[in-house]
Amino acid sequence: MEERFNLIKDKNLLVIGLGKTGISVIKKLLDLCLSITGIDNNPELNLEDAFGEYPYTGRNNLKIILGKDISVEKEVIKSADLVIVSPGVPDNVSIVKLALENKISVWSELELAWRLLSKEEQNRTIAVTGTNGKTTVVTLIGRIFNDSGKNCIVCGNVGLPLIDTINTESNSNSLKKDLIRVIEVSSFQLEKTYKFKPHISVILNITSDHIDRHETFENYGDLKLKLLANQNKDDWSVINIDDQYINKKIKAISEKKNNLPEIVKFSLEPKDDANLFYRDKHISYRIEGSSGEIDIKGSFLKGRHNISNIMASIAPAVLMDINKKSIEKTIKNFKPLDHRMEYLGFIKNIRCFNDSKSTNPDATSVAINDFGKEITLIMGGKDKNMDFSGLIQILNKKVKNLILIGETAPRIYGLAMGSCHDYKIYKCKTFEAAVKKGFEVAGPGEVLMLSPACASMDMFRDYKERGDRFKNLVTSKK
Repeated sequence: MEERFNLIKDKNLLVIGLGKTGISVIKKLLDLCLSITGIDNNPELNLEDAFGEYPYTGRNNLKIILGKDISVEKEVIKSADLVIVSPGVPDNVSIVKLALENKISVWSELELAWRLLSKEEQNRTIAVTGTNGKTTVVTLIGRIFNDSGKNCIVCGNVGLPLIDTINTESNSNSLKKDLIRVIEVSSFQLEKTYKFKPHISVILNITSDHIDRHETFENYGDLKLKLLANQNKDDWSVINIDDQYINKKIKAISEKKNNLPEIVKFSLEPKDDANLFYRDKHISYRIEGSSGEIDIKGSFLKGRHNISNIMASIAPAVLMDINKKSIEKTIKNFKPLDHRMEYLGFIKNIRCFNDSKSTNPDATSVAINDFGKEITLIMGGKDKNMDFSGLIQILNKKVKNLILIGETAPRIYGLAMGSCHDYKIYKCKTFEAAVKKGFEVAGPGEVLMLSPACASMDMFRDYKERGDRFKNLVTSKK
């Protein structure tokens, strides 16, 4: 066994949260650890569904605890050498507090997996964060690399957890030595990272989100910027200089930290300090002695936000010497992902769009920005204590009918009614009623759009279920 695995050899691991990430940690590391205890506060968690075909029963070094019991938690903490928290587990849950009080190291799965990568593997990592656009960008980067003949996998907050890409003697897989890992990283994952240091970091944008968890926008922004905290002059950071918050924070960081990564800047405008910029349906780039233009005319990715996403995807490819023609071909063939301004068709003389992935106000602002005043907008969902004031100001320019659903409906209704608005507002108790109302009030040739600006968990399992329900309801009208 390689020396890096001494980190967990003969250790007792406590895994908190048995969703996809927690289960992956157990499956990957059970044969390497002295023991693993997995704990989840859901007493009705279906372990057979969670573990799938993995033989979790009859393992002497695996213990699973379901349900919340503080006395059990106190007992479990006594034997733990290292605690791994799943992304959905916040600091304020009792068992995490107990671990911290007992000075037991608490890491995210991202931190653990990072430390189990070899130095060579760490040098082939690209990590992407941002409030919006992460999944589109990591998917496009992965496609660019794989289409060019490179061996690349997209992982992290989308698809496989990073831990699943680790090769171990006891759990070998087909992942090759030259694998490039493109990692989507959320603020939740970054909470418990300490040595995570991607070779190329990409920061897309930072706007208000997850304030219910992080309490303030400043806390949230600082977590996003942890992505480059450990990087040095041998690394690269790709940043969006159209984002004023990112610009301000990078300048402040550079005044405090001498050993910064090389900064690659992208912008929608041809600014003097931009390494990539957009002009006349082309992306111009000048990075590390390489320069050129990439034609994006005819790309399926529409809207200015997607031009930014394309630039953020081109930069790592240029840095890692991907052929320009290959990059261009992939971009032109790449189609938008489901639930991201997904065009559903011209139904009952109305253009219908599923943008269920817009789970914060800024994402919805971006979604409606490329339309005229023609939108019937279905909006609302779980309240994450976000600031809707900026979005409310934009609605008057783009929206003819606002249909509100979910937990946030009363709050958004109050903000809209208190603004100078000229659109009609409807509140619906069910999702089905909202879609029905949308078809009733949208005019011929106009737009019916689901772009909730909120998370989905008040009414649905996740944004995918919400988007799928919308698609089914809309397409049933054909």
